[in-house]
Formats: sequence, structure tokens, C-alpha cells
Amino acid sequence: MADNPSTIYRFLFALASVLFVSSCEAPQPPPPPNLILIMADDLGYGGIGSYGNDTIQTPHLDRMAAEGLRFTDFHSNGSVCTPTRAALLTGRYQQRAGLEGVIYARGETRETGLDTNTYTLADALKTKGYATGIMGKWHLGYNRAFNPVKHGFDTFYGYVSGNVDFHSHYDNAGVYDWYHNLDSIQEEGYVTDLITTHATDFITAHQGEPFFLYVPHEAPHVPFQGRNDPAYRFSDNSFTYYGPVKDRNRAYREMVEVMDEGIGAILDKLEALGLAENTLVVFISDNGGETFGHNDPLNGAKGSLLEGGHRVPALAYWKGKIKPEVTDHTTLSFDWMPTFLSLAGVALPTAAPLDGQDLSALLLENEVLPDRPLFWRYRQARSIRQGPWKLLLQEQDTLLFDLAADLGEQTNLANSETVLVDSLLRQLQVWEAEMDSVPQKTR
Repeated sequence: MADNPSTIYRFLFALASVLFVSSCEAPQPPPPPNLILIMADDLGYGGIGSYGNDTIQTPHLDRMAAEGLRFTDFHSNGSVCTPTRAALLTGRYQQRAGLEGVIYARGETRETGLDTNTYTLADALKTKGYATGIMGKWHLGYNRAFNPVKHGFDTFYGYVSGNVDFHSHYDNAGVYDWYHNLDSIQEEGYVTDLITTHATDFITAHQGEPFFLYVPHEAPHVPFQGRNDPAYRFSDNSFTYYGPVKDRNRAYREMVEVMDEGIGAILDKLEALGLAENTLVVFISDNGGETFGHNDPLNGAKGSLLEGGHRVPALAYWKGKIKPEVTDHTTLSFDWMPTFLSLAGVALPTAAPLDGQDLSALLLENEVLPDRPLFWRYRQARSIRQGPWKLLLQEQDTLLFDLAADLGEQTNLANSETVLVDSLLRQLQVWEAEMDSVPQKTR
């Protein structure tokens, strides 16, 4: 080639053309992020170390809090299991799905569930090519017609009821309840560990494509059982709701700590596979704890519309993307659907607009969120939150609290702030009228 100048010129021209074309190519957009949503069951606001608990060891959750965004004013949409899960997966108030109350293992509500025509978070993410999986508790319908695979999930390992024996996997009605997709399967193991195993297996199986992994844990919901406590629920015996373990504090502590251990395994798997920088991991609880469930410093507990019934821990961790911060923005379970869709580049549904708010700017840029009224209703109680003010109607009482000054809800200001009470009450009545247009399957 050195003896032929024309050949050299042609070679250099071709090389320059290749370099020019390469330099003009548009940069490739980053791949859509993986999305992992982990939810504890009945974990109170003060239930982990980063929220002030010094009796339960939660190093992995505490690491998420230290390296990510910790919410101090995050709330579940419901104060019990089913409603929150309906709101979480639809991005809308649970009343719009007719699921204001619990689907119980016994009684007529066992035949109800989340309508399969409902557009879910999993449905939406599948339109963008996401693999979708749920490992753990469903509680949005017992019948096959309501199974997670009918609601956009490709893979389901877990149980459909509100709680199962952590070892025998029988529900509170004495029905065996452990599934792979639509099939009941026999699988030995402690529920929390099984959930972790299937979650990490799902990550490994889908490491080459975007995925959405929903990990609704059973812990620390009753029955009180640690890894080495005996099974006690079966089809042919009677049993108590809380279980036979006498040292409940020890069992409860172990249940939370084993869950934290499993969350550590998920974080480690992301690191080992090189996925941590492209994966948002969110941790929340489905409602407040029971009366013994570390709701301090809040008033009330699970089932109540006092703060202890629905103000819960929430953490968002995304290595290299979310800065270590603490936020006091008021946020709810149903906010995660619009947030995940925004991050994944999925258009928001227009036929059934979402009630939740996109939090992506808060997560990534620490931007201030617009103020909005927020509502809760369960059984005979109902409430509205506007800024720091909370109006709560329960039994015969009208209660108004300034949560900025009175987080423990000890001072009722309703008699001195009558104009504010009237304004909040009118907004609450408008919201209730809208929710009452949908027949409720559960109360």
C-alpha cells in the first residue's frame, strides 16, 4: 500500500468517512431503570433503626436510609392490608376499585377481588417491555380469576390471602395457600426466606432486560413465628390468630430482622450483577403496626385513621442517582405508580386518570411538590389532610390537628378553627360523593 499513493488516499478517505459518520450518530439513550418495590406488612412508623428503633437490628434498611431518600411523612392509602395494595397497584384511591376494606379468608368477601379490567402498574410497565414479578403476599382476591398473573404479572410465587403460617403455609381459614402463578405448589421453607429466594432468582433471570419486581413481605404480620418456631396451622386443627409462641417480642424482632436480611440479599444481588446503578429500590409498609408494633411517636395503630394507622416508613434507594436526603413531603402509596411510569417512559393512562402524584423530581432533584388535599376512609372514620392540617371524623368526634406542631395528635383544635374545619369538611364531602359512585365490595 505504501508504493501506491492513490490506494493510501482511498484508505484515508474511507477511514475519515467512518469516523465522521460515527461522530454524527446520536448517543444511545440510557436503558429504562429496573424497579423494585418492597413492602412490609404491618410495620409501624418506628419499626426500624433509621426511624429510631434501637431494639431491632435492620442494617440493610438503615443503609438504604443513609444512602438514599428517607420519608418522614409517607402514608399508606389504607390503614389495613387490601385497600393499600389496591391503591398501590392502580395509582388510584382504593374506593375506585371497590376495595375499601379487607378481603377476609372467611365470609363473603373471600369471593371478591380486584377486577381484571383494572389497569395496574404491572400492566402499564409490560407495554414498555418490562418483565414483571411478584414474590409474596397478594391479598387482592382468592379466586383464580383475581390471581396476579391476571393483572399483568408474568411470575408469581407466594400466597393470595392476608396471612399464612410461616412454615405450613395454611391461611387463617385452614386452607393451604402457596402458589406459583395459578398453581398451588408444595414448597417447604420459612415464608420470608422463600420470598427472598424467589426475588433474587427473578433478578438473575431477568438481568438482561428491564424488570419490575414487587416484593410484598408477610413480616411482621401475625402469626408470630421465627425461623425455628413450629408450624401450627393445618387443615384439620383449630388455631389462634396470633399463634402459640409465648415470647412475642422475640418472634416479632426476628421476623423484622429476617426480612431485613432478605432485603440485604436483594441489594447484594444487584451489586453482584452490576445492576445497582440502574435500579430504583423502594421500601414501604402497607399500614401502621398493631398496638405493639412500634408506632411511636404516633397516636393510633393499624385500622385507625389516627397517624399510627397509616403513617409508615418509606425509603428510596438508587445508587448514584438519589442523594442522601430526608424529606417531609406528604406522600402516599398510590404515588409510586405514576412515579414508576414516569421513570420508565410510560404514558399515564387517560381513560382512568391516576390520583397519585409523580415523585420522580423529588427523588432525583429534591424538587418541591405541589400541595394537594389527601383523603382516607375506613369503616365509620374519614379524614382529609391539607398541608399540616388534618381533619378526622370518627364516631361522634370532629378532630382537627396541626401535625406540624402536634405529631402525636393530642390537641384538638376543631373548636377554635371553625372556618378551617368547614373548608376541609366541604372538600371531604365532595371526595366522598365521588367515591360513593363506585359500589364497594369490601367495607
